[in-house]
Amino acid sequence: MPSTKTAALRSPLTGLARPDTQARQAPGAGAPALNEPRSSAPEAAARPILRMHNVSKSFQALPVLKDLNLQIAEGEFLTLLGPSGCGKSTSLNIVAGLLAPDTGTVCLRGIIANDLPPQRRRLGMVFQSWALFPHMSVADNIAYGLRMAGTGDKTTLRRRVGEMLDLVRLPGTETKFPSQLSGGMQQRVALARALVTEPDLLLLDEPLSNLDAALRKEMQVELKRIHERLGVTTLLVTHSQEEALVMSDRIAVMRGGRIERIDTPMNVYADPRTSFVCTFVGDANVLTARVEALSAGEAKLAIGPLSLVAPAAPWWREGGEAVIALRPESLAIAAAGSQPGGADAAEAGRWSAKVTDRIFKGSSITYELSAGDAQIHLLALPQPDGRVFRRGEAAEIVVPKASVIALNAPEETEAGT
Repeated sequence: MPSTKTAALRSPLTGLARPDTQARQAPGAGAPALNEPRSSAPEAAARPILRMHNVSKSFQALPVLKDLNLQIAEGEFLTLLGPSGCGKSTSLNIVAGLLAPDTGTVCLRGIIANDLPPQRRRLGMVFQSWALFPHMSVADNIAYGLRMAGTGDKTTLRRRVGEMLDLVRLPGTETKFPSQLSGGMQQRVALARALVTEPDLLLLDEPLSNLDAALRKEMQVELKRIHERLGVTTLLVTHSQEEALVMSDRIAVMRGGRIERIDTPMNVYADPRTSFVCTFVGDANVLTARVEALSAGEAKLAIGPLSLVAPAAPWWREGGEAVIALRPESLAIAAAGSQPGGADAAEAGRWSAKVTDRIFKGSSITYELSAGDAQIHLLALPQPDGRVFRRGEAAEIVVPKASVIALNAPEETEAGT
């Protein structure tokens, strides 16, 4: 007989059994046991489905997670985003019960779940490899979790399988086998199998990484549609900023075993707080400037020979250093010697520059420019008149005030609330 953990690893479905009566309730949680039905009362919406408190994990004395705090509300789609080795997959495996934390607590619906085996956590999981059973039909793959839980007769199973196939837009594929399906179709079957048991929490472990670029984009929209329709609480792990931005209600950017920034996708992108988050979520020109003067909420900055007037950050001091970021798409390129337009009061600066490279991407053009001691990349749309700047051509970089992002505030690491 395989061990509990081995059995859980073989199946993308957890959350089939009910928790035993020994599960401990988190102090002050006031939440029902895991086997109670989900409530539609207003207070249920405010109750977190998942809470990780001061969770740490090390492998061979190497810390991977360091006092991680994370909370996911019912119905929320939250993404753990970060580079390889940041601890995001370890976090997901701890939630799934495939790893045990060294310290800290994992609470599911208010119950401390550190000692609950995976099959008692009422979770659904889609692995990176999808893990479909090759000898089973699509219908049998989807119904596997229901059969293991002893849920329903044949008529009920057929109905539930049909509902899931309609949900993932694969009607009529019940009798096909995984080898007869495309990668995108297999991904949809794996998702249907994880959802058919109505889990409290859906875990997605880089589920789109094995798809080609076109299918990844299609499945991003599909996953978002399914989440919005079902309202299932979802935790996604990915290193793809595009997946995180497209699908998430909130993004938690991880680095070195901690959450460095957590907020809505728009807020993380517009106000990344740190250089790491800024360059990991989107492209950016990160520059170090000297604060020459502060007045009326604005700062005069010097970046070598380049000058800039921008909204002042609270932690900037005259004579001190300021780290700023400029998103490529927020800048504009103009002909050398051109006159500022009517909105010149909104400009933070206008720098003389030289085009060092130009990359045409169809819907956009990326320019690399040399301005003073800085190398700036800028994203522009093709002009209706076909005007482009040539390599070696003199130009001007227009920096709007609203485009200047202040980075590296004194408090850089956030709690995952």
